[in-house]
Amino acid sequence: LAKAKRITIADSPDAPHEERRRLRGPSEQVPHDANLFLDGKLIPGPAPLLLVYHKPKFVLSVMDDDKKYVDQQRRHLGHVLEPRYVRSGMHPVGRLDYDTTGLILFSSDGKLTQ
Repeated sequence: LAKAKRITIADSPDAPHEERRRLRGPSEQVPHDANLFLDGKLIPGPAPLLLVYHKPKFVLSVMDDDKKYVDQQRRHLGHVLEPRYVRSGMHPVGRLDYDTTGLILFSSDGKLTQ
């Protein structure tokens, strides 16, 4: 499809044809957040990754601790989550207190985590 020049790329799914550009070929690297069109129709992107996690006590509900508390070495969700999930851009949806346990949802969709 790329060789046939049927795929166009744009920054926005609503971009008019004038703002889209043709994919140069199958070896071109495409940004993960780009919008791709096949014959002018938007190709739907992947569904967001969702994860359910039971937060233990004494773990902060953030992916990285503030620098002002570095001397305390508090555990946070970035420590207890598998590295592949941290690398994939997972973010907690909501928060739980430091000294409580409970269910936390994670999503790779930034709109959901806002």
